[in-house]
Amino acid sequence: MSQAAADHFDSLSDALVRAAVRHSPAELHGVICGLLSTGHGSQDAELLGMLAAHVELAAGWEADTGRQLLALRDLTRDGFTAEGLELQLVLPEEDSGLSERIAALGQWCEGFLVGFGTGSAGVRDSDLAPGLQEALSDIAAISQIGAPDEDDEEDAQMFEQVAEHCRLAALMVFTELALAARQQEAAPAPAVPPVTH
Repeated sequence: MSQAAADHFDSLSDALVRAAVRHSPAELHGVICGLLSTGHGSQDAELLGMLAAHVELAAGWEADTGRQLLALRDLTRDGFTAEGLELQLVLPEEDSGLSERIAALGQWCEGFLVGFGTGSAGVRDSDLAPGLQEALSDIAAISQIGAPDEDDEEDAQMFEQVAEHCRLAALMVFTELALAARQQEAAPAPAVPPVTH
């Protein structure tokens, strides 16, 4: 995980505790990723409103927390659109316990599915490309991940592989939907035959 993503996890975690929000930074980042992958969340007020509704924060976000969430959204959007597939999942640092990191990955996946579902409301699964359906199915399965009884090197390596799979699945979902949206925008309008009277 990049230092920027790690910094966001820690500072956002502190801000959420101050706001008495019980959701994790990983889950909120997943929601942001899911929204962005469907073309939503670019408008500041829209994003902050959706996130506040998700965590049932009726009063909305404090200014500092709102700025942190928007900065995280911007970092995430840059990660999605950069040429080097630079998206980083916002998870606890590697020196955190494996169980904590696994729980956060499951929360990130749950958040991604919420964001995707919100942003793609009205779209049937059958309308999605098979690869997209598979990526979403994988993310859904990983959201049910359980922590191992003991932390060992093999479990840590497996965690890294699963987290990387989630990252690549999110990039694929974003890319598939962004390309589809661009193709729809670039498609010529159907020719309207002239009306003769």
